[in-house]
Amino acid sequence: MRHGLVLFLALLLVGCGEGSSDTDKSAAQLSPLEQAAIDAGVIPDVRNVTLSGAFERSSDLGTDRFCAVGNDENGYQVGMIAVFGPGTQCEGLGEAERDGENVRITLNSEEKCSFTARFDGVELKLPGDLPRSCASYCSPRAGFEGVSFYMIGEGDAVARSTSGRNFEDLCPGG
Repeated sequence: MRHGLVLFLALLLVGCGEGSSDTDKSAAQLSPLEQAAIDAGVIPDVRNVTLSGAFERSSDLGTDRFCAVGNDENGYQVGMIAVFGPGTQCEGLGEAERDGENVRITLNSEEKCSFTARFDGVELKLPGDLPRSCASYCSPRAGFEGVSFYMIGEGDAVARSTSGRNFEDLCPGG
């Protein structure tokens, strides 16, 4: 009985390994459920959405903003602010490159700060763990870690109208 159980578990592990061996699938391939949701208009097709635009998230402490001017081929000029009260914030300018849902952001208006955020076509999520250099963009007791923004308008013109606190225009160029 015990040998049968060991054999069963070994076969189960082998079966699990085979199921995950097709990690070479293209990121462009979608599951049938994702494709059905896109076709029904429930979620956007991230392959056909641009990062160019204005993003926000409001709370009792203030409004966090992100903007991007540019395109996937040539990259983006970005700006962002996370607000934690009247005098507490993080704010910076930089560049971004997008590869599907991954957005490589490099802030360069203070110390160089690079990280990869996730963009699903509607929400841009910053990781919860950022390099120490990112603290140079923040007042004490503030951080960009885990901040997220929702797209409120597409296009460079909308992005250029995004304001910050220390920067009148978070996305002036492009």
